[in-house]
Amino acid sequence: MHPLPSGLAGYIDESIHTDARLYVIGLVIIDPRTTTDIRSRLAVLVPAARPPHWSMEDEPTRAALIKEITSMSISARVYGCRFERPKRKEAARARALTWLVQDLPGQVRDLTLAQREQNQDRHDRKVLGGVAGRPPRFTYRHAAFAVEPALWLADIVVSCTARLLALNEDPSSRGLGEILTYVGCEPI
Repeated sequence: MHPLPSGLAGYIDESIHTDARLYVIGLVIIDPRTTTDIRSRLAVLVPAARPPHWSMEDEPTRAALIKEITSMSISARVYGCRFERPKRKEAARARALTWLVQDLPGQVRDLTLAQREQNQDRHDRKVLGGVAGRPPRFTYRHAAFAVEPALWLADIVVSCTARLLALNEDPSSRGLGEILTYVGCEPI
């Protein structure tokens, strides 16, 4: 694990595994001044002219992405919450976001979430506004995945970790052990 300096930013993405009734949120913590470097380091690993996205990559590209991000000065946390039926996914997300904020290191001053549907983003703002404190101890916003390279990191971390959680396998077996500082999942 890399030490955390002050004034950090957190980037959040999701992975949903309906068959396992599992909603997983991944948080990657970085120095916000490194996003240009992240863009250049990850873009060269993807054989297409698009941002890297875990679900679209083949195994060699996934392995290269994992190798690259574990060499970066980042840390990551993953929170999995269960839902009883598909209509309860947003409730599971709200629990995962609340859990994430309760564990958020004090050095993190800004959170950026991957943009979703407008009403879903509004729900996120309500959840985060309720747990941020008064005065708020962090700011939060939504950003488009394609334009925010730090969200690419969050996608990689949460997608490969969530798949392993859904299969009841050890997430550190995928090679992310160097950067994963916490993985939590509600029991079945």
